[in-house]
Amino acid sequence: MKLGLDLARLAEAAGGKLLAGDTRAPFDAFLTDTRALKAGDYFWALAGEKHDAHDFLASTLAASPAGWICREDRLPAGPRPPAVVAVKDTLKALQSLAAFHRRRFSPATAAVTGSNGKSTVKEMLFSALSQAGPACSNKGNLNNQFGLPLSLLELSAEHRYAIFEMGASRRGDIAEIAPLAAPSVGVITNIGPSHLEKFGDLETVFLTKTELADSLAPGGRLVYNADDDMLRRLAGRPSAVTFGRSPAADYRVLEKGGFAIAEKAGEFAVSLPQDSPHNRLNAAAAWAAARELGLEPALIKKGLENFKPPPMRMQEIRIAGSRVLLDAYNANPQSMAAALAAAALAEGPRYLALGDMKELGRYSEKYHRDLAALIAAAGPEKAFLAGPEMRAAADELAARFPSVRAVYAADQAQWREEFRGLLAAGRGFFLVKASRSMRFENLLEGL
Repeated sequence: MKLGLDLARLAEAAGGKLLAGDTRAPFDAFLTDTRALKAGDYFWALAGEKHDAHDFLASTLAASPAGWICREDRLPAGPRPPAVVAVKDTLKALQSLAAFHRRRFSPATAAVTGSNGKSTVKEMLFSALSQAGPACSNKGNLNNQFGLPLSLLELSAEHRYAIFEMGASRRGDIAEIAPLAAPSVGVITNIGPSHLEKFGDLETVFLTKTELADSLAPGGRLVYNADDDMLRRLAGRPSAVTFGRSPAADYRVLEKGGFAIAEKAGEFAVSLPQDSPHNRLNAAAAWAAARELGLEPALIKKGLENFKPPPMRMQEIRIAGSRVLLDAYNANPQSMAAALAAAALAEGPRYLALGDMKELGRYSEKYHRDLAALIAAAGPEKAFLAGPEMRAAADELAARFPSVRAVYAADQAQWREEFRGLLAAGRGFFLVKASRSMRFENLLEGL
């Protein structure tokens, strides 16, 4: 980030007070991690679910920071750095600074949310928009109340476009962060059973994700999935357009010997680097958003055809002749179903390594049991299952689909070497899919 402020403007933008320091001193950037702090850096103290950086303010003095941005009621007694900006709430102050910074520029801006596919759609859209000019987007998983403001602070005058993914796990999350970005186009990919442990039910997921529709800049356009049963409730909303396989979709997926998008300007064939049924929907979402931002079809087509999937999100890897689909960044019932559908289309012997879908709360056993039919439909040579939640899928397989060769263990370590041996032997297609906390990418380590 390069903010180009002074301490006086920082304090004003953050809604705080400059307690110490020269009002004219330059302020370009800051850090939120004490471990990375160096002499002359500014430190912004944030409080997360597990740690509050205010507890470590005094210890940062060893690094000789230029200053602190911290809560006024958490200033430690004793020595302080040369500059101190005090605020009532450091997260709200960060969001205020991000909103102020966003208003300094006027890029064409899109926001993407949904239960599945939002990271892929964001990256596809970034690839398309980058064909038309410099673009800015979230890095990694900086998509929440903390991460989105940090992403917005990367904006500069050179950016013609901005694309921000927005995650949520509670009602009100999108309503809190979307207005900071002031998107002129908002994309909702789908509604599914993700983070149910916190959301509680699908209706709350729907109400949370659709907060984006009410957070657009004046005159903004909403882009949503016409194939999604819950999102169809948005039909008739002013300034809304749709994508999907539905004949009624404004940006329609065509699958006649390949993949194409049909829209008012015609039909456009696209060769996706990772061509699977769910990725075609992701591409349609990105196409729709790019068109609503004013891009020409030729540029969007080029961007989609040069798109590189984010790491561990349906990432294709070749190991010793084996084709591997690594999708271990996250897992929920919809994304697991999409991955298993892709596996079912793969050629050669198919091997599955599947781990727990986390944060499903009281619905966990049901959704893991439902996996059994999808696993069987994928036609695996062998399925390797691990994790306490995945026990329900293993039991259902044994009861209803005894012909499916499956091995279950509480910990992947118990079948890890067998799976790696098959992979290293170049035996066919391998799907590796689990929630992030399961660390299933370790199955490929060193191969």
